[in-house]
Amino acid sequence: MITLISFISIQPTLSQEPLKLGTETEDIALTDDVNIAKAQVEKYPDNPEAHFNLAIALSRTSLVEQSIKELRKTKNLIRKTGSTEVIDRKISEYNEIIKDSENPSLNNIRYRLAFSHYLKAYLKNKEIEKLEKEKNRNNDKKNNNIFAPSSLAYIEKEPLIKENLEKSIYYFKEVLKYNPNDNWAKIYYGFILAEQMGKINDAKVLWNQVKNNDPNNPAPYFFLGELHIKEGNLKQGITEISQAILLRSLGY
Repeated sequence: MITLISFISIQPTLSQEPLKLGTETEDIALTDDVNIAKAQVEKYPDNPEAHFNLAIALSRTSLVEQSIKELRKTKNLIRKTGSTEVIDRKISEYNEIIKDSENPSLNNIRYRLAFSHYLKAYLKNKEIEKLEKEKNRNNDKKNNNIFAPSSLAYIEKEPLIKENLEKSIYYFKEVLKYNPNDNWAKIYYGFILAEQMGKINDAKVLWNQVKNNDPNNPAPYFFLGELHIKEGNLKQGITEISQAILLRSLGY
């Protein structure tokens, strides 16, 4: 699991669109508005769909660490239920929306599908990991690598993990096919390649592309800095992290 270095919290300018929620059921509205997504989490703090919605909304802002924090909360809440039903339902809903469509305007749904399949792979891996730990409790060793691939260990043993990681990658590629300049898709595509599949060099290529295309975006500096530090290149890592903090302090 990724361990995050805290950034200076600079909140982006957000729209003030009124919140619309059902009153009788936990009706979570699909939204990219961070304020609306936060209000839904406040109203339904134990609803994993609300946290997932907020994670997606935050993932298109400079608040990288908050986005990953919400993804982590989503994972934990789903694991408490012992079922991936909520993710399966969202995948089904999203697939229905984009069915037989090549409309570029549906990239938001493709983006959500990429994250949904990532979550399903992660959760299946944790299910297997738990069983393995129970079998080998005395030999359990923690891996402190922030980019330790949490699915890599079981990807060849469990077809469902491999299938969902491949689908996650497929949908990120679909997003980039329709919009090659979607830097946020590149950032989180790289995150999943590094965290889940151990493809560190491929992730670095994507993050460096974002640095070149959008030099004021703090996110790629953050992820590259984290990797450099874990690889033992402390000086370069601190340089990247410092640049990320500077950009955040300037309001990017």
